[in-house]
This record gives sequence, C-alpha cells and structure tokens, in this order.
Amino acid sequence: MPVKIFSHQADPDGIGCIILSKICFDEVDYTLCKNITDLDIKLDSFINSKEYLNYEKIFITDLCPSVNLLDKIVSNEIIDKVVIIDHHVFNLEKIQDKDYAFINIDLKECAMSLFYEYLRKTGNLILPNKVLKEFVLLTKLHDTWEWKTTNNLDAYHLETLFHKLGAIGYLNHFLDKLNMVAIHFKYSEEEKKLINEQLKDEEDYLNNLTKRLIYKKIANIKYGIVYGLYNYRNILSEKLRESNNCDILIYIAVDNETISFRSISGKISALEVALEYHGGGHEQSASCNLNPENEHKIIKKYLS
Repeated sequence: MPVKIFSHQADPDGIGCIILSKICFDEVDYTLCKNITDLDIKLDSFINSKEYLNYEKIFITDLCPSVNLLDKIVSNEIIDKVVIIDHHVFNLEKIQDKDYAFINIDLKECAMSLFYEYLRKTGNLILPNKVLKEFVLLTKLHDTWEWKTTNNLDAYHLETLFHKLGAIGYLNHFLDKLNMVAIHFKYSEEEKKLINEQLKDEEDYLNNLTKRLIYKKIANIKYGIVYGLYNYRNILSEKLRESNNCDILIYIAVDNETISFRSISGKISALEVALEYHGGGHEQSASCNLNPENEHKIIKKYLS
C-alpha cells in the first residue's frame, strides 16, 4: 500500500521531508499545506472521507495539527497509521498536557533531520548514502539558522534555489540530484548560475521592500511593518539584522495568507508577538494566519 504525507510547503524543510519519503517508499502521495489552518482543513476532510484506509502509513511533517484535530486522530482508527514529526516550540507547548505518542518533536532539530532519523531507525531508510546525509544536514543548518554562525552558504542557498525553482521544482530537482552517484553534496555549475540569478532578483526586490517599510515604536520596541511576497520574509529579516533598524519585523504576505514575525535585535521574542494573533513558531521566527481579524488588529496597532 502507498504512504501519505502532509507537509509544510513554505521552505526546504517541509519539502525535504517529501523528498525523503519518496526515496524510502515505492509509492507516495503528498499534500502541501500553507499553515496549520490549511493542514487542519485538509486533514479533517481526509479523515471524514476515510481516505486513510487507502494508505499503509500517514506522515505529517514540519506542521502539527490543532489540538481538536489531534484529539480526532486519537478517537479514530487512523491513529495506528499516523506519525507526526515537527520541531516548533509552540506545538510542544500546546500538547504538553496531553499524551500523543504518535508525535515526535525535538526543538534542536528540523523536521527533515527528525524524519531522517525516524526512517533510519525504523529500517525504511536502508544504507543511506553520504550525499543524502549531507543534504539533510544542510537543511537542518538552514532551518535552525545554524548556517549563520558558521557562514555555511551552501545551507543558505538551499532557500535561494527553493525561491528560484518553487516548491515542486525544488522537490523534483533534488530528487534527481540525490539519485545521481556522487561523493559529496556540492552545487553544479548550472545550480550556481540559478543561485546567482535569484540573488540578483532578490537584491532588486529587497531594495523595493526597504523603501516601503514603515516603522513604529511602542513601549520602547521598534517594529518594522511591510507587505511583501512570502518568499522574501527571511531575506528581508537578514538584511534588517545587518542594519539593526528595528526590533521586530512584521511581514504581511497576501500571496501565502500569512503574517510572519521575525526577531531582529533579540530584544523581544517573535513568538511572543505572534501569540497575540493566535500564531506560533520559534523565538526568532513565528507566524500567524492572515485573516481579516488579524490584519485589522495589526493595521490599527502599527499602521494607524
């Protein structure tokens, strides 16, 4: 029987989990999710229709359903098939009073590295090659921001290629790359060309974004607020960290129906701000849904 995977569509980590599943299993169906709300809707439909009966295993990676959906899994025969692998601190907090044995969370890892270890320990990943192991490590360095302390540009440029190729293009590209025989993971000349093209496009768009940033100071905390394309939320936050122009970036991405929060100065937690809007994430990076209520609150507080 095939396996099913629901994963986060927003970055290399979530797509990396799908890549792993396709390497390990002969037949894989996947569903990409924007955020927890999107996951809940798709998972609820999946359970109600009893579509899960068609699958041997169901993986949920780089996202964790709401408590309501987790309880629905527990009370349903689907529970014997479900494995959830995530690494977000908010998800750990929301399940700490419950016993969900089918959830694997480790805040020090990324979803792909957790999934890699799960697949290795369960025998699904047989004789993993060095290139795959290095790719998983680079994804972890990128997603946990460890690349920044080591200046590992190979890890950073995973996101550059993700933006250039798109989620599906990234998935197919690295599936092909990892199936090729190689001694170490390294970028080809064609990949380097794509990276340089994307970096030039990003520089032009960033210059436009910085001109449109609006700053507001509240209780000695300086916020930067801007509307922009979702793919540029992390790139802009890195640029702002270099200049240290604000404490928190509030990035409103209409194309992904998401509001992202980034801690720039370290003076205040991004998660602390996101929780005001029923969001979640990490101390350095967090997000919430872009809905009329949240957008109205942010406009009233920061843009009026």
